[in-house]
Amino acid sequence: MATYSFVLVLCLAFACTIDSRHLDHHHSKEHRVRHLWDIIKGKFTDKFNFDNRHFRQHEMLLFPDIGFQSLNSNDTWKIIVHGWKYENPVRKSWLEIGADVWMEKFTKNLINQNDKLTINGSINYDRLRTFFVSDESHQLITISIGDHEKSLSTDKYGQFLDQIEMTNNDVEKSKKEQGSDNVINYEATTNDNPKSIGIVRLIEPRHGISIISDIDDTIKISEVFDKIRLIANTFIFPFKPVPGMSDLYQQWQKSNKNCTFHYLSGMPDQLYTLTQEFIDDNNFPDGSFHMRHFGWAIGTLFDFIHPDATFNHKMSYLRFFLSNTIRDFVLVGDSGEKDPETYATITKEYPERIRAIFIRAVKGESSNDQRFLNAFQSIPKEKWLIFDDPKQIPIDLSRAPNGIFP
Repeated sequence: MATYSFVLVLCLAFACTIDSRHLDHHHSKEHRVRHLWDIIKGKFTDKFNFDNRHFRQHEMLLFPDIGFQSLNSNDTWKIIVHGWKYENPVRKSWLEIGADVWMEKFTKNLINQNDKLTINGSINYDRLRTFFVSDESHQLITISIGDHEKSLSTDKYGQFLDQIEMTNNDVEKSKKEQGSDNVINYEATTNDNPKSIGIVRLIEPRHGISIISDIDDTIKISEVFDKIRLIANTFIFPFKPVPGMSDLYQQWQKSNKNCTFHYLSGMPDQLYTLTQEFIDDNNFPDGSFHMRHFGWAIGTLFDFIHPDATFNHKMSYLRFFLSNTIRDFVLVGDSGEKDPETYATITKEYPERIRAIFIRAVKGESSNDQRFLNAFQSIPKEKWLIFDDPKQIPIDLSRAPNGIFP
């Protein structure tokens, strides 16, 4: 699970060309970084002749989310709609030049000089592009599902996240019209771009198992511990799956009735499209996506790279899932950052609802490491498993990782 501090690191790498005399070291850390950011923006504009008039193409990205029946009424469904509206740069020459400079400065100035690994490969500029689009704030969005219509407004980051109530009859009608048992679509339109189609995955509230899965270093090799490898694995090399995880998830889906998947990650939602392609190309089950939006505002930079921000993001979504259903949950993550602590915290809040926790040991740790013993203190040992090979994990989720569920 990555905090994606690489985005900030890239900026700082570019800033390595700035004379340190511009910074007053007697000022507070926040003031110095804010001042540095102002300089970066100025250098960026001067060097690449960046002009907002280059942004002409309006786009909207809709993230697959969930719909669930109200626990208070079987006749009411709550449909979650989530999207991002932005303007896309038509020209990318400035991005190509800038990315090359950043990578060179990064390897020379910010990586341990004893690290012999260098980046060999071409930067995939399409992966960088979405970090340099312009969020369209306070834009009117019209959502249509069947006979239902609702108007929403984007926030300052161009995002919208809301819920629409539908009757069970309306949901069944939409399912029948669209020929699906557990998915319905909706349309999102604005006055400056064609309609976009969003996906809502319906969750049976009372029966079944929901798999909550992290992405980086859980199902996709990111190598979070090594910053240069993280950069390369994200912006240069093809995405690589963790061996065996796709097979495991497919077997879970086939072997466990009403098994749904939800990809909960601290990675930027600017990488959603590429991540969805990774899921499809490597035969992982379809699911909903719950990522974080990265913004260039200085407060967002600080907040985004802070480990607690990812912890809070995941805890918020886990509580949302658990408070709106009475299903059982299986939590899958890795030891790269705070997945063990996050999953332990939610399990202590909902001890009867978390069926199992599986943590991939990215550095060969064992279940006897003090970190895991501290995190999972008071949680029954049969509920959690530290693994390095997915074959260690049971297919039948009625079985506990290290025993039999009561």
